[in-house]
Amino acid sequence: MLIYEIIAYMKCFYKRTAVFILLHFVFSGIFAEEISQGLKFFMQNEPKKAIPLMEKELNGANPSPDLYNYLGIAYSQTGDFENAVNAFNRGISVIGTNKKILYYNQGNAYYKLQNYTKACDCYSMTIAADPAFSEPYLNRANAYLKLNRLDECISDYEKYLEICPNDPQEEQIRKLLELLLKEKDFQAAGKKRKEEEALRLMEEEERLNKARQEQERLAAQKRAEEEERRRRLLEDVANSLKQSSDTVNMSAGAEDVLNYDDESEID
Repeated sequence: MLIYEIIAYMKCFYKRTAVFILLHFVFSGIFAEEISQGLKFFMQNEPKKAIPLMEKELNGANPSPDLYNYLGIAYSQTGDFENAVNAFNRGISVIGTNKKILYYNQGNAYYKLQNYTKACDCYSMTIAADPAFSEPYLNRANAYLKLNRLDECISDYEKYLEICPNDPQEEQIRKLLELLLKEKDFQAAGKKRKEEEALRLMEEEERLNKARQEQERLAAQKRAEEEERRRRLLEDVANSLKQSSDTVNMSAGAEDVLNYDDESEID
């Protein structure tokens, strides 16, 4: 099925979802200030050693706003994406932090947690802060694909190629877009078939209901006619009995007839 091919392509080019993609943003201001011990371990790619030190530094006096981002990335490097999300979230609530990058990295952490709806929300916040920032379009497109929201997915891939026309992955993305459009048509056709089937079923159910109602009406009519026939029969029998009781002559046997019209012999 087309969707499996789409997912296969996704896996090939979705290598940028890892938080390391923004290290050049993260380190942009490092050398303008004194490097802390936690940050030194972080730069030496020793996140496990860096994390407790950076947590301590953030609880100290006047921590660097950038530490929240470094801490979140360090947690992500260790695979602890829950704490990564929390670290980025803590930074978002602090004045002076780079909200655009924090939301972007938080979106990547949510993606790793397979919370694609939250990931889309974070990427959308990043895009709202900087509509020219290309990476969140690419990653949000991948998240939309996981949610089977094909219209938004296609739109974001197209926007990404518009911003990055010479991207090394352009050919793969265009192949993916072609598959997505086919998948969209396939799903639309499937939806139409289901709607037509549902309509046919509804019409058939309505026909059966009408037939059942007609059968019930005929049965009720037949019962009423039968009841009327029996009533008339009983009425006829009753009338017949009444006429028999009105006779004047009564038979006392085969030969003798008592006539009540004769005069009585008793004086």
